[in-house]
Amino acid sequence: MAANSRTVIGGLYAIRDAIIASGATGGIEFPNLAIGPVEKVLVFNVRTKITLIPGASPYFSSQGDIVDLAGKVLKGSRSATALPTNSAIIPTLAQWPNPQGAPFDKIPPDVDNTNVNTLGYSKQEYFFGDEDGSSLVTVGPSLPKLTLLEGGGAQFWVGSLGAVSQGTGKYLGAKGMGAFDGSAYFKVWPTDPKAIQALLAKGFKALVATYFKVVLAQDQG
Repeated sequence: MAANSRTVIGGLYAIRDAIIASGATGGIEFPNLAIGPVEKVLVFNVRTKITLIPGASPYFSSQGDIVDLAGKVLKGSRSATALPTNSAIIPTLAQWPNPQGAPFDKIPPDVDNTNVNTLGYSKQEYFFGDEDGSSLVTVGPSLPKLTLLEGGGAQFWVGSLGAVSQGTGKYLGAKGMGAFDGSAYFKVWPTDPKAIQALLAKGFKALVATYFKVVLAQDQG
């Protein structure tokens, strides 16, 4: 019995050490993922609600909370984004790229960008709720895609890439890039474009995986 207990305890310590080594200790900073002596890497999720705002210039608006990889909401955090759109994008959501020609590390064959045109440029704010009042804001292109599911539902994604435009607190003057991959699930996906717009205008929940690589102001040349 004692030997089994030691084995279990040893296994738990091994799991603990693996979690610590991965950087997933309940925070959002992952120094083990950085390259070079000064790069900072942030990894987290955003639990958000996205709403289509209709009108002459429609756009998606979202507000949410920052959540670490352990599932804990960062107290006082928030995220806010805006992404212009248009009704013409709806028929193209389920149109996917063509297969690319090998070899993949050489051109020719050229890159075939069929069905991967950007939806537009989004602005995104991430406020971390720390004592320094730290935040990062990015701007960059976004690409939406959707696949229909068995049973009439749909899985919806929006991928975005942003360059840091500004920051506050510890990130005042920071430079770098962020990558964002958001997804949402719809139990029922309408076939009529107007019904789709009405569904999106009601607002829907999404989870956004977020990855930043930045250099702080004091480490820049």
